[in-house]
Amino acid sequence: MARRVLLLLWCLSLLAAPAALAAPDLRASPERATDGVYRLSWEADGAARFELQESDGAHFNPARTLYTGADTASVITGRPDGEYFYRVRVLGESGPGPWSEPLQVTVQHHSLARALQFFVVGALVFAVLLAVIIRGVREDRDTP
Repeated sequence: MARRVLLLLWCLSLLAAPAALAAPDLRASPERATDGVYRLSWEADGAARFELQESDGAHFNPARTLYTGADTASVITGRPDGEYFYRVRVLGESGPGPWSEPLQVTVQHHSLARALQFFVVGALVFAVLLAVIIRGVREDRDTP
């Protein structure tokens, strides 16, 4: 009889135990940023709070906490060229859950030469557009 009671209590304790927290799914868009701006997003079923960390290495030593709260996304800006690693975990009532798989994001800004090419192309388009407008205005004035 005592064995049955112990078995029943053990089974009830399994049912009453809090569910194990799963590691969130972490994604980046884009994973290679040429303008220094990218978005991290994550999701985990039934989670209310998260902790997001960043590091220069995949071992997260040292790691810096970027965010703690209920949001499921964060926009990262202002990073210089380099490799950045991110991980996120659920902060549950019974403590933190496991970390997500590390996510690597590469920041590689456009070179100065490429930026100057964009500028020159933009200036040419502006000049052509301005010439077309001026020509059209002159033709309208000359038309009786």
